Amino acid sequence: MRHPPGIPSAWPIAGGRISVALVVGTLGRPSAARHVVDLVRGLGAGRHRAHVYVMAGAAPPTAARFEALGVPVTALPRRHAYEPGRLVALARALRRDGVDLVHAILPAGAAYGAFAARLAGIPVVIVSSRADDPRERRRVRTLLHRIYRGATAVLANTRAHAAAIGAEANLSAGRVRVVYDGVDLDGPHPPGVLDGLRDRVWHRPFVIGGAGGGEAGRRLFGAAAVRIAARHPAARFVWLEDGANAGAPAPPADPRVAAFGPVMTVARVGDDPMPVLGQLAMLCLAGAPECPSLDLVPAAMAAARPIVATRVPGIDEFVVDGATGAVVPGGDAAAFAAAALALLDDRGRLRSAGAAARARAERGLGAAEMARATAAVYEASLLGRRAPTGRGEDVPAGPMASLGR
Repeated sequence: MRHPPGIPSAWPIAGGRISVALVVGTLGRPSAARHVVDLVRGLGAGRHRAHVYVMAGAAPPTAARFEALGVPVTALPRRHAYEPGRLVALARALRRDGVDLVHAILPAGAAYGAFAARLAGIPVVIVSSRADDPRERRRVRTLLHRIYRGATAVLANTRAHAAAIGAEANLSAGRVRVVYDGVDLDGPHPPGVLDGLRDRVWHRPFVIGGAGGGEAGRRLFGAAAVRIAARHPAARFVWLEDGANAGAPAPPADPRVAAFGPVMTVARVGDDPMPVLGQLAMLCLAGAPECPSLDLVPAAMAAARPIVATRVPGIDEFVVDGATGAVVPGGDAAAFAAAALALLDDRGRLRSAGAAARARAERGLGAAEMARATAAVYEASLLGRRAPTGRGEDVPAGPMASLGR
């Protein structure tokens, strides 16, 4: 078997342990921290030894989660925007730890990880590109495209995003792989018979969560709340923010919202989103094309919550209109509210849509499956082969296909 340059011919792929460096820009965003922790946990169950390198310093709670998994964390806190000294320090750390492969995550992680790997003489670099990070399309777009073209493989978290970056960066066929973000399916449980009984007996008020799309999404959710509250005055509305923005004010809404009495609050979605998502009747995803905001979608599906979403790139890979929720035109508050009301007015349909969302999550969005697909790309890249088909598959030439229905 021929091995790529830098990989010894006696490298023990079958029985050895692959040393993987996960280079992350920051773990300050709970959504990013969840993703990396789930990936590290899954890799530890296989033949991979993970090291985590954080370019903006490691938050103590997140660092403790890695320590509990037996994974070393190296923090290289920044003093300036981009520092050659930190690049050299990272390259030295990679050599010190005997790293076989670098997986760079988030824009800053890609910028440091890819170039540090070159300095350290590590030939295999995997770069993750996420559809929900608008920074990729603004400040560092040109740099990232250069990094993508030099990487062994690029992992995208939706087919739509994979097609977009493949075209924008002019990547060769097979360079971009699709691996969906995973979620822990062991914690949340699908609704059972008693859940429906409680709904019929207690008649609890609906709690409706909104997320995504930045300020435009907040305004859209507020305007839809006016219409929903007109029919369900007892409904409560909560805007979900990533942990870093937990102190943000309530989303702006039409002043008439006060006449209908909805309580508009802001909830922090921290390391575990399930306690918040478990209180919701549904998730209203008010994404925008430049900011799809798909972070909470797998978790909401795992929590058996229907999703009403605006039509953004990649959303149809998760939400099946009329089955697991609804997809409506962007910016249309009336259509947004009407889709939510159609579910709220029929609790049987609300529960069945939630159960269908959970079933779809079980068929392709588990954290363990995400780790297995990522590991398959690692091993295939190290051996100079294409990864097997499955979750880590090539971007198809035809229309984007969704998860199996």
